[in-house]
Amino acid sequence: MSAPRVRFAGVCGAILLASVAASAQPPAGPVPQANARADAGTPAVAERLNRVRGDLFSGTPHFAQDVEELKAILAREPGAAEPHLLLGIAYRGLGSPDLVGETIAEFRQALTINPGFVPPRFYLAQMYLELARAARAREELEAGLVQVPGNPQFLALLGEAERQLKNPSRAVELTRQALQADPAFTQARYYLGLALFDRGLRDEAIKELELVVRSGAQVADPYLNLGSMYLEAGRADDALEILTQGTRIDPARADLRVQLARAHRVKGSLVKADEQLTIAFARAGAIPGGATSLQQRLEFDLYLEQGLLRLAQGRLDAAEKALQRVLTLDPAHGPSVRYLAEVYMRRGLYKKALEYATRAETLGFPLPDDTRKALQAKLRASRTGGRQ
Repeated sequence: MSAPRVRFAGVCGAILLASVAASAQPPAGPVPQANARADAGTPAVAERLNRVRGDLFSGTPHFAQDVEELKAILAREPGAAEPHLLLGIAYRGLGSPDLVGETIAEFRQALTINPGFVPPRFYLAQMYLELARAARAREELEAGLVQVPGNPQFLALLGEAERQLKNPSRAVELTRQALQADPAFTQARYYLGLALFDRGLRDEAIKELELVVRSGAQVADPYLNLGSMYLEAGRADDALEILTQGTRIDPARADLRVQLARAHRVKGSLVKADEQLTIAFARAGAIPGGATSLQQRLEFDLYLEQGLLRLAQGRLDAAEKALQRVLTLDPAHGPSVRYLAEVYMRRGLYKKALEYATRAETLGFPLPDDTRKALQAKLRASRTGGRQ
């Protein structure tokens, strides 16, 4: 299984923000309020802020309109902290990589105006995790927990930061603390599942993610990761079912389509696998330069699955091209090196196959014994006049 996806914490539709909408002050918990000068503003401004806040945390936010409204509010109340926080959330909701800097700057400005205003630290931590800057996220979350000790949302996200920092035992401890404080906190259970998987406790991880799915979570990430874990466990039928459910929740998610293609390939349904992979490439579009870690991961998964599918179809030139693309993204990816050895062997390029087989073994992914013996036999035959 590839690295677990963590978009579950995104602004649009995330379970975390459902509780935020109810309280109208993210995140939930004993968060200190801003001082009156920084956040109250005039009655008219307060009313406009209430409308924008309600829209941002609704099921159908209008991010572009909210950005314009918040800019207008800040023109009247430049010293208010909450409009900067909400503007950062609106920028984030627009989903443009070009707005990442502006998003972080707005959260930072809210903290500059009011250092005691805790929610910006939470959203900064989310941004840093998406940018693969888990250590920076941990700093923000630990600073927030000084002000709101025991807050389950901060604890859960800190657990995810620790997992990304390769501390899965600490991640399990923190997410369980969050669940002890709030047993119904679905996102904490999701993070717990990811941390358990990273600890090598796949079956326990599956049980946690099954609970998340049964809770009715209307975000795709639990379905994506549960389906991937099912595939890891050899449960292809269960993977097909859960990944298909995920595509109904979010038909545009390319990473779901990649895993669904993988499940069909494992089942031997190569036509259906090709259909899903075609959809995945269309949904992914062009991967921009300076892509986020999530986009880079998607590109890697797309080409890896394309290479494996083309290999299964016997389209060896296309398989080679896709797998070489994978190696440009991760030159030390042992499985791709091993599969390329198989590609070259099937093409009759035995010396090149041996080169890649040796490299794969060095990386810890040797050819199966029968394949290795067959390659050695082909090499011996080639020395007596067979094809090179």
